[in-house]
Amino acid sequence: MDKKELRKKYTKIRAEVKNKDEKDKLIREKLRDLEIYKNAKSVFVFISYRSEVDTKEIIENILEDGKKLLVPLVKGREMIAVEVKGIDDLEENKMGILEPKDGEEVKDVDLTITPGLAFDKDGYRLGYGGGFYDKFFAKVDTIRLGIGYSDQFVESLVHEEYDKPLEYLLTDEGLVEFDQK
Repeated sequence: MDKKELRKKYTKIRAEVKNKDEKDKLIREKLRDLEIYKNAKSVFVFISYRSEVDTKEIIENILEDGKKLLVPLVKGREMIAVEVKGIDDLEENKMGILEPKDGEEVKDVDLTITPGLAFDKDGYRLGYGGGFYDKFFAKVDTIRLGIGYSDQFVESLVHEEYDKPLEYLLTDEGLVEFDQK
């Protein structure tokens, strides 16, 4: 199966996850208990879209916990981290995804919470094919934490040489720490 077929397969699997609200709540609670989260002064988090783990309350928690909230802003073929004060600072882009209207790039990012369609046992993720996170990870030194449902955790995924593996994956079943070779 090529990446296009895999994306279709895992989009369907993620869309059909049962008890999403319950699993989102478990992920939020587990995230707040993680040392890598507690120690982070700045957290870069995606704005959930479609069937992704809901990050709206995670965003509220980040602000409540007194951390710097960073969210993605896509500029051309690149994604940058921009500081915002809350969801009200965002508007829908042409894809219907909330993002900041504009902002200065922040490169001091302690923790990056990363989406995916699927995640494998070596820390690789299947994204949407734009390479935004791989390019971001190539230029920003940050802890790479994926979040997803346990249904999205698979044995292995096809990956390219330039793909940057995650260091951790947090699901409704708990934290997986990957062995970085």
